[in-house]
Amino acid sequence: MKILSSLALTATLLSAVPTAYAVPNIWGSGYGMGVFEYIITDSQDTELNISCTSNPDDTQVLQHSVLVTLPDGRILSSHDENTQITLVTGDEQYGVPPSLGWRNGDNAWISFIDAVRKATSFEVWINNKKVARFTPSASNIHKVLADMSVCTTLTAD
Repeated sequence: MKILSSLALTATLLSAVPTAYAVPNIWGSGYGMGVFEYIITDSQDTELNISCTSNPDDTQVLQHSVLVTLPDGRILSSHDENTQITLVTGDEQYGVPPSLGWRNGDNAWISFIDAVRKATSFEVWINNKKVARFTPSASNIHKVLADMSVCTTLTAD
């Protein structure tokens, strides 16, 4: 019984400790409940989260998306039509569309994913204001972002 109490206490304490302390400029990835996430944080604690569903649809319920979490805790979503998220790298800009399922939006999404997979230095802009700069290493990009094929599938099979 004492061991069970200790395990319960340990589980409770561990669940109360935040686990999102990420080292800046290193891509991480995870999968849960049908969604692949690719996450990177900058030195100012701004987080870029690229979420790619394994079963996208045209109704925006299960579409790929980008979330940007600012240092003050605000979360901005690419699905919000009042929030324009843009990635800038190599003197090129790649806007994230608010929805998929239309030709220009789909093309913009694929261009965005292709740019992210190659960028060792990039900025994220929200509504024409720079909010973050990321500098992941080429080896980190190769290890974590080598296969983002789920992010380029735009409709369910």
